[in-house]
Amino acid sequence: MRESIEDIRKRIEKIDREILRMMANRTAAAVEMGKMKANDSLPLRAPQVEEKVIERYMVRAKEFGMSADSARHIAELLIVESIEQQGRIPRPQQSKRFLIVGGNGRMGGWLCRFFASRGHKIRIFDKGENARFPVEKDLKKGVRDAEVIVLATPISQTAEVLKEVLSYDPKGLVFDIASIKAPSIPVLREAAARGAKVCSLHPMFGPEAPSIINRNVVMCNCGSIEALDLARPLVDGSNVIELDVEEHDSLMAYVLGLSHAVNIAFFEALRQSGRGYKDLDRAGSTTFHRQVGISRDVASENAQLYYEIQHLNPHNIEALAYLQRALDDLREAGVKGDREAFERMMTEGSEYFGGN
Repeated sequence: MRESIEDIRKRIEKIDREILRMMANRTAAAVEMGKMKANDSLPLRAPQVEEKVIERYMVRAKEFGMSADSARHIAELLIVESIEQQGRIPRPQQSKRFLIVGGNGRMGGWLCRFFASRGHKIRIFDKGENARFPVEKDLKKGVRDAEVIVLATPISQTAEVLKEVLSYDPKGLVFDIASIKAPSIPVLREAAARGAKVCSLHPMFGPEAPSIINRNVVMCNCGSIEALDLARPLVDGSNVIELDVEEHDSLMAYVLGLSHAVNIAFFEALRQSGRGYKDLDRAGSTTFHRQVGISRDVASENAQLYYEIQHLNPHNIEALAYLQRALDDLREAGVKGDREAFERMMTEGSEYFGGN
């Protein structure tokens, strides 16, 4: 008897259940391995092994007549799930006493939850109370008791808070997570020169991120190699990019400043045009909807933080000048009908991103 569509759907449902069961078995095996890693203080990630797993999936996919790209995505998802589970396994021998200054803020709260999930003991110094973590009322005492002090404070306040923290002669690791480093560089460099274990981190994601796995963390050398060595294991599982602290802001002028500016300019142009968003959305193209998705997210972000990213980075002037020049070139080519110049911009853009 010929199967109906409903029969086939039920068969697919059974296969899906079996796939999920096998995924659970795979994750359980990964957790067993994670316990061994924790006992031996081994890093969460092994990039060469991950690449071999991905390659194995892609080769097998071809054997079964499946898309290699789909197999890559499946392998990457499974790897991330495994590392996520392994990251939650406590490592008592690596547990540290943390003081998170600004722990009641959005990113500060994310850091509290993340480091607690890694088995660390968390205290907060901030205004107000916290339902989950104890709040330290005496900053001097908190600094002297802590093995790791994290500053999750507004960019414009970070340098002053750093000065106060460092004045209490901390024995442990000290780092901030400010998105712009220029105001704090003299304080960080001077402290490192005196022997303090200081560095500067920048998580390249916001508090909505589900985890640190496979996300970028910029780690800035301020003159203390010991501080970098202490900080690396704390963000195990992320993609760590190390550079000197003076290099940070020139990079962020493009990674943050320019990308924010493009999206702010996009939604401001739409708003100033007087055209209703619903009308534009109804007729929108794929490119329009993709751009709107990013710009809508930017528009809903912390306006104070985004202002400080624009205002406090001295390298933004250069990046915005290139943006203005690019807009002028685009308008010149389009309005004057310079097809050759326009096509050259498109070709050079494709080549810049590694296209053909």
